[in-house]
Amino acid sequence: MKRILSKTLAVALVFVLVFSCVGVSASALTGNCTCEHCPSIVIPGLFQSDVRYLDENGNEMLNKDGEPYSAPFFMEGSADIVKLALEEALIPLASLLIKQEDIENRCAEAIADVLGKALLSNIQLDEFGQPVKNIQADKYETSLAGLTAQQRAFVLGQVPLNSYVQEAGLDHLYFLSYLHSGNLMTAVNDLYELIQTAKRETGHDKVNLVPISQGGSVMNALMQLYIDKGLDISDDVNRVCYVVPAADGANILGDIYLHGIIDDPDALYGYMMPSLLGDDQQLLAYLINLILRLFPGADLDNILDTATDSLVEDYLERSTSLWALVPSEQYPGCREKFLMDEDDAFILEQTDWYYNAQVNAGKYILETKEKGVEFFDIVDYNYVSYKIYDSWNETNGDGIIHTGSESFGATTVAVDTALPADYVQANTYCTDPEHHNHIDEARLVDASTGILCESTFYFKGQNHEATARNDVIMRLAVRILTDSSFKDIYSDPAYPQFNYARHSSKASSLYNAWKNYDTSYLSAEDKAEFEAAKAELKAAMDSTCMPTEDFDAAVARFDKITTKIATGEEPVEEEKNILEKFLEMIIKFFNDIIIKLFGDSGFSEM
Repeated sequence: MKRILSKTLAVALVFVLVFSCVGVSASALTGNCTCEHCPSIVIPGLFQSDVRYLDENGNEMLNKDGEPYSAPFFMEGSADIVKLALEEALIPLASLLIKQEDIENRCAEAIADVLGKALLSNIQLDEFGQPVKNIQADKYETSLAGLTAQQRAFVLGQVPLNSYVQEAGLDHLYFLSYLHSGNLMTAVNDLYELIQTAKRETGHDKVNLVPISQGGSVMNALMQLYIDKGLDISDDVNRVCYVVPAADGANILGDIYLHGIIDDPDALYGYMMPSLLGDDQQLLAYLINLILRLFPGADLDNILDTATDSLVEDYLERSTSLWALVPSEQYPGCREKFLMDEDDAFILEQTDWYYNAQVNAGKYILETKEKGVEFFDIVDYNYVSYKIYDSWNETNGDGIIHTGSESFGATTVAVDTALPADYVQANTYCTDPEHHNHIDEARLVDASTGILCESTFYFKGQNHEATARNDVIMRLAVRILTDSSFKDIYSDPAYPQFNYARHSSKASSLYNAWKNYDTSYLSAEDKAEFEAAKAELKAAMDSTCMPTEDFDAAVARFDKITTKIATGEEPVEEEKNILEKFLEMIIKFFNDIIIKLFGDSGFSEM
């Protein structure tokens, strides 16, 4: 009897231990967080994912120097590129220069071929939009809490949401890592799965989404995916905080796909190269303009157009992620130009699917808002675009994405161009036209025509590529993601609808390096200036709305006194030497005269 009882107790104990272990395992996989913060998923932009070139064993491919190839293009070394250019383009180029005629288009095709092989061959895609070579983005299938220290550092380096982590925790921040030049549907399906993972791991029933730049097009596709699945995105999403989204693509890409690189003489031989090169390389820029005159004008235009079309046709047209960056207005023309071959059928089906999502995004957002999902938008504007495409000066934007795309329809003219004098606020989406003003003080933007006009914040003069270095933008995003009482542009006067650009990384580095400096050895004059400049910089950093020039002046003042303390001398602004300035002035003068007299003619045609 005792033996039977002992066996029964032993079996019962085993069952208790087994089921208790199962219970622990299940709770470890399923979160039960009761905090007030929904988990947030960052949907990053172009080149913000860690992408690698791997061999068949999953190890990183190494170049001839024994180092991993560098993303995003995984190019060969400069010596190999020069060798390729000499082998394939030297003779056609020499023939063009000697004969002043590109016979049978040989030079244009050779240069296009070299550019394609050098720039894009390693990221080429197959007919299904998948990489031909083993190019993969690191995939993060859990929150930052489950990533390595190196992975966390990478994510927070791309999107500095450190204060969000302090507020909500590493386990409440997720990052969608995807192949930026690959198949959009792969990224969107991964995002859908990551949403379910975040809900399961944290125990929250909804997530916040943070689409950044190219992430705006991924968000468009996500809304369409939910509709196609017969699901309601409002069941999964609490808030969406767009940050400079390419909601309707980028004019720069659509224009280049349709028309190629700009060929207006004033641009091509005048301001294009000086605008692309830095202030310290203007002499080189104007020399390049003169060197271009060695080619006949028509042949140079043809080389640029051939190269552009070849890069798209041979390497880029199968990237549905890049196709999603073509504005809806330009998609039909680009589609007709590049996607009409039989072997483009799969890509065409997906790009047409996305086009439908793109043109209906505004409608989907408004419908989703009615179901309780809150949408916010952060927009950069009034920053000159790259001067390499035809319409660079016809729209406002942040250097890469036009304002109309980022803002879901705000009305603008061009950079530093005010709305017409007789223009009045349209109030298309304003909820209280009698009391609300949605036109900025310089009359550059009417935000009332944007579908999210009551919850869209604008930063004047902010460069797209430096958005993450504007600490006010990052603070605003964190506020949106963590404060449920923050509802719109009227929630906090510290964050008005219209704000300013700033690059705060230098300011914070400078302040942190000197904030505890012992001033007892300084002269009374330097000590007083140091303390005043430090206080001014601290006030600038603490501010959430300060004109760019005032912020920059505070940084410059503290930089000046700390440089004096460190070197013992007043900082002197570096100037170009007299000879370089003289040569630059002379070459620019001749360059301008030639444009005026001869337009796009080469030297032999003058």
